[in-house]
Amino acid sequence: MGNKLRSRISNFSQPAILKANYLLNNYREVIWLIGDGRSGTTWVSDMINHERKYREMFEPFHPKYVRSLSFISPHQYIRKDESNERLEQLTSKILSGKFTHPRIDSENRSFRYRGLLIKDIFANLLSHWATSKFPEVRPVMLLRNPFAVAISKYKKSDWYWAIEPRHLLNQKSLHNDYLQPFEEIIARVSDEKNHILNLILIWSVINYVPLRQFRPGEIHLCFYEHIYENPTLEIRKILQFVRRTKEKPKIKLPKAVIERPSRVIGNDSNLLSATSPISSWKNELTPKLIDEGQRILQCFGLDKLYDENSMPNAKELRAILESPDSSLDTQPRSGTSL
Repeated sequence: MGNKLRSRISNFSQPAILKANYLLNNYREVIWLIGDGRSGTTWVSDMINHERKYREMFEPFHPKYVRSLSFISPHQYIRKDESNERLEQLTSKILSGKFTHPRIDSENRSFRYRGLLIKDIFANLLSHWATSKFPEVRPVMLLRNPFAVAISKYKKSDWYWAIEPRHLLNQKSLHNDYLQPFEEIIARVSDEKNHILNLILIWSVINYVPLRQFRPGEIHLCFYEHIYENPTLEIRKILQFVRRTKEKPKIKLPKAVIERPSRVIGNDSNLLSATSPISSWKNELTPKLIDEGQRILQCFGLDKLYDENSMPNAKELRAILESPDSSLDTQPRSGTSL
């Protein structure tokens, strides 16, 4: 049988196979990997699913490429107690595995699955609402240094990103719940029309909000930099959280899987250029731009998430998570004028 014929048969039968797994209740284990674009979510999801036992759903909440979700904004915010019947119905179909789509299911070739692995880059601000509605879902949020993310997005300017911070203020609930104290800062940065600073500000918002919403144990937070340094250990931690076990699952990631380029890699990739994905951004930005970016992060209390070596500060992350939402400062941090 020729490759083209096999491909046609696979494309024809794939929706039926995915539906059969849904009807057989094979999607009981649900991993929802969320994070900003260019933060390594595709690479991490490939490692989690290196045995191809999960049905991978690739960015089902993408408002441009998934027509059913075109009515939501990029980085749509939903309050925990908010009623949105249309979005809730679609979210239920996605998080249960009932939803199928050629783009989000493009990597699925198996006949039987043990669960779902949902990967999203526009879902941070609705993740708390969704997981409160569907508590069986295990959310995992990946963070990467905002400067590295901004540089990588800048090099992919022709891709679909949210690049105008002011648009976030148009979401009334988001503005009233979290962004009102930062309205002036958002306006000032937006007026500067600096692409890198805009991206750092958007990174701040879409990570700040879930960090304020989720409590320890409700979500697994992981850093790209830690996974880069010790991928096997960090993937084991993710699976331990997902499976609710006391001990980390015993897995061994093949070297080929760890070093395999992400399917969304570009010619500017650190892997291809043999540069460090952790610190190479320092050589691509001026000291002035780095200082301005740090001041934006400081406004949100996120400037200490990374140390001087561009490595995550776990102690600072714990302090953020353990601080109840009600104790948030009502104004941006002092000494952060832009």
